[in-house]
Amino acid sequence: MNTDSYPVQASGQVAEHNQPGCGNLDDFFQRALELHRQGKAESAIFLYQQVLALDDTHWQAAYNLGTANLALGDPHEAIKAYHLAARQNPQDADIHFNLGLACKRAGRLEEAAQSYLCAMEIAPDDAEVHYNLALIYKELGSTDAAITSLEIAVALRPEYGAAHGNLGVCYLDQDRVAEAIVCYRRLVELDHNGVAARHILAALTGETTDVAPSSYISELFDSFAAHFEERLLVDLEYRTPWELKSLLLADSDGPSCFARLLDLGCGTGLVGEIFQEISACRIGVDLSPKMVAAAAAKKVYDELVVAEIVSFLEQNQEPFDLIVAADVLIYAGELDRIFAALARGLAENGRIIFSTEQMTGQGYQLRQSGRYAHAYSYIEAVAARHGLRILSAQTANLRKEKGQWIAGDLYLLTISGNRPCWPPASS
Repeated sequence: MNTDSYPVQASGQVAEHNQPGCGNLDDFFQRALELHRQGKAESAIFLYQQVLALDDTHWQAAYNLGTANLALGDPHEAIKAYHLAARQNPQDADIHFNLGLACKRAGRLEEAAQSYLCAMEIAPDDAEVHYNLALIYKELGSTDAAITSLEIAVALRPEYGAAHGNLGVCYLDQDRVAEAIVCYRRLVELDHNGVAARHILAALTGETTDVAPSSYISELFDSFAAHFEERLLVDLEYRTPWELKSLLLADSDGPSCFARLLDLGCGTGLVGEIFQEISACRIGVDLSPKMVAAAAAKKVYDELVVAEIVSFLEQNQEPFDLIVAADVLIYAGELDRIFAALARGLAENGRIIFSTEQMTGQGYQLRQSGRYAHAYSYIEAVAARHGLRILSAQTANLRKEKGQWIAGDLYLLTISGNRPCWPPASS
């Protein structure tokens, strides 16, 4: 069930009203139920309203009216109907549960919490109620309360994968790594979001893998899409695309305008907006369909593609004058395949700019955040292997995490002169 509503109500004693011109109340209700089950919510709503006009104490009709409105995306009308149902049948946990869901969808989080608390008093052993209450607490920033509710949910239902996953996230918010590891190991055992769970488990236990799974990245950014830019720019003080642009334009020997720009990991389209004035044609690529949809709404790209970036570059048949990868390589450790594809897709005298998370020492490392950090020497060596050279690099604060800056490096690369010529021989 998770955050889905409880089903329509079809049981309960129904009074009959045979008023002239009004029809039989039970007939209206049964017809409404049939239409509702057929997915004809608008027609069902009309008949539920007729039932309530005849008998405003008919709690099943009020409950189902709320559920039909919720299905049509109208949580405010759903809230009114569920309140009516709750007044008539205050001891029904399903009514309070669905009222909580409607309040959440309407953005009325405090009311949602109160509704779930009412449901919990009636059905204290319902793991779904505790889980959904935890999600509200999490959105309200009450991590301790969310953890308490999630711990109850998994105690009531040990196989509850979604609850274990959210509990792991909450533990990590409080740097309770050992407890988070237990949650992610349980997710692997349950095979619930197993690919993502294995990646996070590797990060938490000090194992360095070669790359984050594509499904993990796609699901992660789909979940962020709705409020991504607000959180990134305001809460995390993110400025990397602007700093990459400054690094690019500081190259006095390079072009000041670019015919074809490729934005790898385009997200919601910040790079497209920021680089619009210095590029004639802009193409964005991202694994997250919801991010691509947000980027499309800005109307700054000539083409947008949902794809894995290396696959896109390997299939591309026309070179790019500028390739931008802002906070993209942090989701890969081993970069040989990516750099080979970048070199293949870059036009003569073209430029590549990107950011990485900073690390001392050699090579690369998967961190507890689930992201990778790269040493300067590793970037330099991989670039050289694929016919690219570093024109300039600088350190930067990438974004804040838990109030602290993430240190990074910004790079500007070009062709060194010993890479395969464009177009590739296979073309």
